[in-house]
Amino acid sequence: MFYRTALLLSLAAGTAAAKDIPLQNPSFEEPATVHDVISGWRASQHAGENSYEFTTVGDIFAKGKRSFRLTRIKEQHYGALDQSLPAAPLAGRTIEYRVQVRAEDVGPGGFGPYINLTSSSGDVLEQIKGEFVTGTVDKWKTIRITLTVPHDVHNVVIGLLLLDTGTVWVDDVSLRTLDDVKPVKKPEKPRTGNIMIP
Repeated sequence: MFYRTALLLSLAAGTAAAKDIPLQNPSFEEPATVHDVISGWRASQHAGENSYEFTTVGDIFAKGKRSFRLTRIKEQHYGALDQSLPAAPLAGRTIEYRVQVRAEDVGPGGFGPYINLTSSSGDVLEQIKGEFVTGTVDKWKTIRITLTVPHDVHNVVIGLLLLDTGTVWVDDVSLRTLDDVKPVKKPEKPRTGNIMIP
């Protein structure tokens, strides 16, 4: 069990080996469903009564006509939005998770993107956090997380995490591979762990 500091890189668009990985509702244009407050994404919080407002809005957006907005309305440890992808097709590849963010009056705990690498039982083996923003960010800010996916994980979970007061907007989420698969020997025994976010 360990945390890794995210490698944040500005990579030139048009990299020959780069390939987009399909995500569910990455620009938050789709309406809510019976099962999902934000279609294609899972909304969660630490515990207790509802302390966050998870919604999409049409007055502030970076791309398309809508964005995701998250507001803490009651004191709570964290609120998160995520979606999970199978790790096997990405094993050995370097991936880039990118989001565009705006913020208003976010407390010192901050807000930012993260990636969880999980086992087949759902335990978090490793969590990689991107740059977190605080205060007010009134222009769209691009944040990237880049990592090589290990061969011994079952799922790659991309997420957004608010650890304090304030309101944030997110849009134009993307995930892509930056290279071809690297030949890495698979470990004989899978890792075990249970890291709790944040």
